[in-house]
Amino acid sequence: MSDEERKPSSTVIKYLLISIAFLATMVCSAVVSIFVYKTIMEKKSETGVDQEIISKENMTFEEFTIYPLAEKGMVKFKVNAEVNDTKVKEYLESKKPAVRDIITRAVMMFKIEELKKIYQNEDLHKSIQKDLNLVIGDNIKLEASFLGGQKKKRFLVVKVNIFDFSAVAME
Repeated sequence: MSDEERKPSSTVIKYLLISIAFLATMVCSAVVSIFVYKTIMEKKSETGVDQEIISKENMTFEEFTIYPLAEKGMVKFKVNAEVNDTKVKEYLESKKPAVRDIITRAVMMFKIEELKKIYQNEDLHKSIQKDLNLVIGDNIKLEASFLGGQKKKRFLVVKVNIFDFSAVAME
């Protein structure tokens, strides 16, 4: 009689284990699908921000006079940065000495002929823009809204213009 009593209970246990395993896989698949959905939506919102970048403010730096290390010479130019928000302008204004130092160090590593070439190709513009965006990084924060449902905004230097560029080699 004990064998007959065990049989129904063992089948019930088997069905319980199967149903628990089925429920566990359903819960795991739901968690994974929610995670995938959130990452896809975050990537879509980031690409949407990149398409909306418009320059709103201009920031002009004083004239740079740089003496390259590679050879005797002098380079003079003015930099105008177009930024996408007033917060970027305020931040760069507060970091103006550091920004001037970064630009100076980047330019002084080139030879005069190299500087003329990269200025004409606008690679110097892109290099300075990249350096300014590295200075900004994630240092500018948005105020959090009450519900926390705000769009991510990237603070950037949109474009760099270089005016009155002259590079002269001295012997």
